[in-house]
Amino acid sequence: MSAIQCAKCEKSLTPEQLNTPCPDCGSLDRTIFAVDEAEATATTEAAKELANRHYELEAGLTQIFRITDKAESQVLPAYPIKLLEVNENTVESGVMPLHFGPAPASGIPFSSIIIEVTPNEFKKIQSNELKLPEGWEIGEELAKPSPSIGGA
Repeated sequence: MSAIQCAKCEKSLTPEQLNTPCPDCGSLDRTIFAVDEAEATATTEAAKELANRHYELEAGLTQIFRITDKAESQVLPAYPIKLLEVNENTVESGVMPLHFGPAPASGIPFSSIIIEVTPNEFKKIQSNELKLPEGWEIGEELAKPSPSIGGA
């Protein structure tokens, strides 16, 4: 598996865009990254586990999303897991990324960055009224786990 970027503006590109001008800057120069599929899978699983734990601990969480980056963590595994958490019990404070180190003993072997926002702030992010850090975009939603049967 590989990932493709425009070498000039660093926009992520699809395989179909490999031999066509970059839609953002028109460059034909490309950077191709080899992706360690096992590392990408481990990062994805750790992100899901981290999200599940946060859903269990934070009653006000309504949604959690992965944050993607131009230098996406699946491409360069040294990059941390980035999560955007929508929490109806938090106060509005803007976009404030909080950095956490890896916790291998807890099953989270990667560092992480968490951004917690209110539902109103999330709407502002979606409408570009409130900005994520440069190059960061909202990625896949990590669903809330189903409640255990039997009320456990």
